[in-house]
Amino acid sequence: MKEPIKSVNLDFTILEFYSNYVVSVVKEDTVFSHSQFMAIAEKCNDFFDGKKFVYISSRKNNYNVNPTVYVKLEEIRKNLIGIAIVSDKVSSLKMAEFERNFSKAEFKIFLELDEAIEWANDLIKKVGR
Repeated sequence: MKEPIKSVNLDFTILEFYSNYVVSVVKEDTVFSHSQFMAIAEKCNDFFDGKKFVYISSRKNNYNVNPTVYVKLEEIRKNLIGIAIVSDKVSSLKMAEFERNFSKAEFKIFLELDEAIEWANDLIKKVGR
């Protein structure tokens, strides 16, 4: 994987920005709620500045997601065209399956980060800038 263009370290996650996507690694035992979602949305809007992008959640750590963040996502989603969840943990994959029900953006689950990145780049090509 190539080097990120920019990295941002927030209290609850590390964001690595690339030209078409952002990879987020949420820190252990975080309860991912509306305020965390808004902080990520702000950083993504600043970086991508109107360009279409994909959010990739690399779930290396254990944390919880309040699924209502996906409702808020629809309120501010402009250039986010896809969400990828990457994990090799059964519990994280089951949670991602549940979260998929709340997202109107393209939503796909992967076991490997490289597969998610390939999907993100293909989605950007398909949808266009």
